[in-house]
Amino acid sequence: MNTSHRRTQTMKVTDKSLFIFIGLFFFSLSSSAATLKTLSWQEGEGQPTLRVAVDGKATFSTSELQGGQRLRVTLENTKLPNNPLNIGSKGIVKSVAPFASDDGRSVHIDILVSEPSRLEVNRRKNIYLLVIKPINAPSTTPSTHAHDAPKTVASNAYSHVKPNPISSAPTKDHSPSNILKNIKFDTLSGGRVLIKLNMTHQPAEPGSFSINKPARIALDFFDTQSSFGSKTIPVELGVVETISAIESQGRTRIVLNLLTPVGYKTKIEPDGLVITIDGSTNKANQPVKKTGTVNFAKPTSDGSHTLEGVDFRRGAKGEGKVIINLSDDTTGIDIKEQSGEIVIDLLNTNLPDKLERRLDVVDFATPVRTIDTFRFKNSTRLIIQASGRFDHLAYQSGNVLTIEVKPFGKEEEEKRKADEFGYYGETLSLNFQNIEVRAALRVIADFTGLNFVTSDTVKGTLTLRLKDVPWDQALDIILSAKGLAKRAKGNVIWVAPAEEIAEKEKIALKASKAVADLEPLVSELILINYAKASDIAELLKSVKSILPQDASAGNLTTISVESFETVSNSLLSPRGNVTVDARTNSLLVQDTRAQIRSVKKLIAKLDRPVEQVMIETRIVEASDDFSRSIGARFGITNRNRSLNIPGSPGTNAGDAVLTGQLENATDIYNEDTYLINGAGLNVNLPSPGVDGDPAGSIAFTLFKIASTHLLALELSALESEGRGKIIASPRLVTANDKEARIEQGEERVVISTSSLGGTTAASGSSTRFTVIEAKLSLTVTPHITPDDSVILDVNITKDNFNTPTGPAKDTKSIKTQVLLNNGETVVIGGIYQQEMVNTNKKIPLLGDIPILGNFFRKKEKLDNKVELLIFLTPRILAQELKSR
Repeated sequence: MNTSHRRTQTMKVTDKSLFIFIGLFFFSLSSSAATLKTLSWQEGEGQPTLRVAVDGKATFSTSELQGGQRLRVTLENTKLPNNPLNIGSKGIVKSVAPFASDDGRSVHIDILVSEPSRLEVNRRKNIYLLVIKPINAPSTTPSTHAHDAPKTVASNAYSHVKPNPISSAPTKDHSPSNILKNIKFDTLSGGRVLIKLNMTHQPAEPGSFSINKPARIALDFFDTQSSFGSKTIPVELGVVETISAIESQGRTRIVLNLLTPVGYKTKIEPDGLVITIDGSTNKANQPVKKTGTVNFAKPTSDGSHTLEGVDFRRGAKGEGKVIINLSDDTTGIDIKEQSGEIVIDLLNTNLPDKLERRLDVVDFATPVRTIDTFRFKNSTRLIIQASGRFDHLAYQSGNVLTIEVKPFGKEEEEKRKADEFGYYGETLSLNFQNIEVRAALRVIADFTGLNFVTSDTVKGTLTLRLKDVPWDQALDIILSAKGLAKRAKGNVIWVAPAEEIAEKEKIALKASKAVADLEPLVSELILINYAKASDIAELLKSVKSILPQDASAGNLTTISVESFETVSNSLLSPRGNVTVDARTNSLLVQDTRAQIRSVKKLIAKLDRPVEQVMIETRIVEASDDFSRSIGARFGITNRNRSLNIPGSPGTNAGDAVLTGQLENATDIYNEDTYLINGAGLNVNLPSPGVDGDPAGSIAFTLFKIASTHLLALELSALESEGRGKIIASPRLVTANDKEARIEQGEERVVISTSSLGGTTAASGSSTRFTVIEAKLSLTVTPHITPDDSVILDVNITKDNFNTPTGPAKDTKSIKTQVLLNNGETVVIGGIYQQEMVNTNKKIPLLGDIPILGNFFRKKEKLDNKVELLIFLTPRILAQELKSR
């Protein structure tokens, strides 16, 4: 075993020597390339002069891009140094950005100027002096231009940007003029927290920014010293957990660590600064609903804002900085990451035509590739396209918004690699036969440089052959093969049998539980703003019910291994309890401080206003009605027998009576009335009218000359035509996933009488009153999807009574589910009804006679059309953006 191990070590030494030899060989091949050493401004020159120093021979060329607003110097056969080069602006020079070419054989130095300029190059051995002069300035030295100019990038990227520094730190030799003496805090109504920073003098407006994950607010005070240095102060009031004060080089940063993102306000006073932190559920400062979104400012309603400029710079560590200049600091800003792009919406902001463009910044060697600026609805949208794996940070100071896009470092890449493949250790090869487990662990310890503590109970041997395996995977294989387990803390790994580790951890957990059982209980009143305190209390109790003692009642099949609680991960400890105060809608929680802290974090996430939806409904019922009715009554009667009525003996044969109806026939000479009823008619088919309206009629009563017979004739007719439209517009607002109902209608009472039975007079009868409703009702339950669409469960009912007084009614109803975008309108319904009736009543044979047959028949025609349409429009009521 020792011989094999020695041979393995010899092979490793040989391999390392070979790698060193190959590295030296390639290093010798590349040693002829020059290296860019320094970039600095040459002092004492009239025009901005850039001093470029290289440590070898390099050829150079210059290019003027974008009409002289961007100058480029290319150093051939040159590479960048390991340390980053960062140089500020000077005069008309806004920035200097050195970066390597795509093939890595050259270095480009881009000089961005505020006005069209040219370059003059003076070479002194390995030092190049680059003089930047405006085009209208006199020339002293001709410049050498490259034959093939590089492609134009970042078109007009800097020509319209006004310099607006975010903040300036004091110089190193300047002693801070202000001192932070102490920090005081207290609670206000509505869950707000008041923080007072006491200082010796009135501070200037601090630079500030906030982030969502983790929830923090940071304030930077320049030229300020902290009397207690760097310190973290526990607060635990409202949403504020701790306050950290950090001092560095004359600058003091105050960091507020929060439970959840909220808004805040600052007020400068003669002796310091007052910060008011909003409650966790303040309507105007809700956490952003879409993941990765940051809102900086609350949009104002006093007019639109303007985007004044978009600038891009490369940071010292290779990060890209997009600097956005706004017209004022009250612009509403919405930032989110979508599909590998960073989307910035400047709400209610105007975009000048000269800024609507694409900036190509790929040559700056940052993750940022392009920046698109365009109009979007009533706002301005910027889309930052980046490549590779990156992270972004946004912060605002005054009217300057800065977006930093930085690539992942080695630590982040290692973490992601571990997440994807499970093992991230350096690979190694092992080939042993019957090696002791302790010796194998010692080999891994020597390879990794970690400290291993091995239990005395670790024994046995094993044989293994592993080639190019991550060392942490090899360790897991060894431990799994021998029934061992490990626990790591820092750079120390403890290895022991799995049973031994489990037993010791069990003892430690029992000890910690015993300590927790002795920890004093505290009580805290937690105000609930939007939810019901009783619902929150039930939720806390249900979470607590998964403890092992509760699970022993037969519900073990629904509990995973992780559900067997310890004191550290349950919301309420066995000794904790919660009481509901319905009058103030608050919870009185009694538990240990750690458990109350967990309860407050949960409540901060749950006690938020639910999104609301306004449903606009328009119900239209259109009708088109047509009715026609024609009828006649005709009869021949012996006058002496049936019409010799008192009051009419003086009427002579040949008299005529003309009236509207036969029943009211009147002698036009003697004004005597002849009463003729239906019994004296041979044909009785009058028009019944339409919808209760009587028909128009004309009646004739004739007496045959020298005869005693009476001829009576009546014609009646009515035609009705109408078009109608009934519109109802119910509108209601409801919370997400909550049913809402709106009704309007008419009630009628129907009286019914029934006998109680029996034969005596006392048996009597009973009277029952029944209420019948005919109503228009809308019942809707909205559900807002993550992409801001709305699913509506709709039930619409429309009833109408058939008669003015009767109980009979018509019912129309629709029940459906639809998916709509926010503000989109859908038409449902289409209940179309058409009633066509043609009625012809006649005397057989006589009714078929042409022309004369009309006296022996009655015609009715009915054509009614009714259509019901329902329009639905859901609108999500937007929450106000956060004030910061």
